[in-house]
Amino acid sequence: MITKNRVLTPGPTPILPEAQFAQAMAVMHHRTAQFEDMFRETQQGFKNFYRTKNDVLIFASSGSGAMEACVANSLNSGDKAIFVNGGKFGERWAEIGRAYGVDVVEIEVQWGKSVDPAVIADLFAKHKGAIKALFVQGCETSTGALNDIAALSKLVHQQPDCLLAVDCITYLGAQDVSVDDLGIDLAVCGSQKSLSMPPGLATVSISERAWARAASVTSPRYYFNFLHEKKPQSEGTTAWTPAISLVAAAGASLKWVASLDGGVRALARNAGALSACTRAAAKALGLTVFPEHPANAVTPILMPKDVNSKVVIGALKKQFGAVIADGQDAYKGKLFRLAHIGYVDYIDTVGVIAAIEQILYANGSIKDFGAGVVAAQKTWREMAQSAPSKS
Repeated sequence: MITKNRVLTPGPTPILPEAQFAQAMAVMHHRTAQFEDMFRETQQGFKNFYRTKNDVLIFASSGSGAMEACVANSLNSGDKAIFVNGGKFGERWAEIGRAYGVDVVEIEVQWGKSVDPAVIADLFAKHKGAIKALFVQGCETSTGALNDIAALSKLVHQQPDCLLAVDCITYLGAQDVSVDDLGIDLAVCGSQKSLSMPPGLATVSISERAWARAASVTSPRYYFNFLHEKKPQSEGTTAWTPAISLVAAAGASLKWVASLDGGVRALARNAGALSACTRAAAKALGLTVFPEHPANAVTPILMPKDVNSKVVIGALKKQFGAVIADGQDAYKGKLFRLAHIGYVDYIDTVGVIAAIEQILYANGSIKDFGAGVVAAQKTWREMAQSAPSKS
């Protein structure tokens, strides 16, 4: 049988053709007017994507590099900060904090759950103004759990000197997010998620409060020093050699997002519709969606008893050319994760649901075909009818 390769992981995501073309064509020197024009246009595109008036710095880095940059530019060794650990990526941010000598107040949230704002409020009260920052994921990609950033932001802004840092890597472009409306001081994103381009570019949106903090801290930093990057990036260049081809790809992806009816909101609506279809399909097949408050970016689905998720993941790749993600850490083999961000559409999602039905039928987990696909189709129809009109 002929198969087409499809990637429905929460990163990397399918590459947008326009981004591929732009990346291939980008042969230019980075200290030229040509690059400066492209860089400025891409920076403005990122501001629109973040929905912010704040500065957005661009780094040749993974998202984890930008997470480290946020710690290094906002805290001194010995400063106290809250880190929400509700999965693999919250755990990573806390590890970065410890590496910089931060007094880490770590909140361990059960995997699949979202952090309770009341717990954060209690910690602020307990530490009486000593907390310098709250670090949290908008969407914890390892579990698919969505955190209530609006509620957390309200708590942060009631403190005398506390920043809100949010890992928005699978949050921007998947939820209806405005960094400015939410009052996020440091917002991190990575290129290989909703923008549907290759990995290697990271961005950070920086509020005026965060710039003031960066100017006052003495934490050791070099490559990721926000202050070193501020002036050159305001002039259309970078302090160090940029990832020229990735900046070109980002510019193309951001133009594509802007061209959608509704821009970045349309991208988020698409992710919302596909995630709702997937959750409906899982329920119809007798499967359990893992997170209590699911995000749009990715749907982790628990496997039936005695079925290892590697069986489904392996069969999808071998028989149908589709790649989805396994669980992480203790949930490896116990769930699979189907992503909905970026250049992914209804056909991709419903096709993979149908393929999953084939695999579950073959191993005896379901008795007949169609329940998941029908549930997904009905959900899509309902959401399409309720979508904003183009007029």
